[in-house]
Amino acid sequence: MRFPHLQGREKWLEPLGFTGKQAEWITLVCLHSGIFTQGQVEAFLGSSKPSAWRFVQRLLRKRVSRRPVIADQITGGRLICRISNQAVYRALGIPHLRHRRETSIEVTRRRLLSLDIVLDHPELPWLATEQEKVACFEQIGVDLRLLPKRIYAGRANGCVRYFPLKLPVAVGPERAVFVYLDPGMGTRTELDSWGEANRELWQKLRETGRRVEVVAGAWEQKALGRARRRLQFWATGDKGEAGREVLILRQALSQADWDTVNQYGGFDAAVERITQRNQETGLSHGRGMIDDYRLWGSRRWRTRGVTGSDEAYYL
Repeated sequence: MRFPHLQGREKWLEPLGFTGKQAEWITLVCLHSGIFTQGQVEAFLGSSKPSAWRFVQRLLRKRVSRRPVIADQITGGRLICRISNQAVYRALGIPHLRHRRETSIEVTRRRLLSLDIVLDHPELPWLATEQEKVACFEQIGVDLRLLPKRIYAGRANGCVRYFPLKLPVAVGPERAVFVYLDPGMGTRTELDSWGEANRELWQKLRETGRRVEVVAGAWEQKALGRARRRLQFWATGDKGEAGREVLILRQALSQADWDTVNQYGGFDAAVERITQRNQETGLSHGRGMIDDYRLWGSRRWRTRGVTGSDEAYYL
């Protein structure tokens, strides 16, 4: 199965007449975004534009999706389709998920990017909903007080929403991946606020033996440059040149970047250099907020080519 985190939920749509690729796609979209573009359908099917358009037309005929709308401010003119059929969300056990509703440009872009990163990395153990995230961390032994949350006033005792930005999270037995997505309309301090909200959770996860990795994605290229500097600071604990060198070498070894490794004289020499720099500065593995980071750019939006090499910034 290409998307193991679905755990067979697409079969819940069989009573509504959806099976196979149709059911899988509808489930993915409902869980992660509620909206999609034809380019994302092409990526999912691995097919041509005509095939993707026929696929979309079949969804339209079955009244699963609304007629595509052109959203110049959001996507630069690409068509956006929305899965708004409430019966579909009920069948999937997520009747109150707000993905089927229209929202702001900022949130719409984030949702499109969220679906994109799942399409690019189907093998990761994604936690698709707030309930799944909370249940996963409770099972690990994380106190709810450590989870990022927002309290909405106006209801009896307030309404608590965990992981309020609804950004992608993937958790396995050895590592946890947290994704931050910049929609091109956020403030410069939003990434810092997001990191601070997750700090205690990350610390607890590392105590369980899991590596914490942060992936920064963005709608616009310039945002990734800012994110790189901040994530490097989080990963090194601001240990200066020595910490940055250790981080570069660890990333080169983990990504099999042999050009960088060979600049240090090969694998053994690179490992020895890491040990030496750790001894010089007292820097041990994981002394920063996080263990590692990546920059990610969508193949379908304007972040392509940020570094000049896809391999350098795709997960």
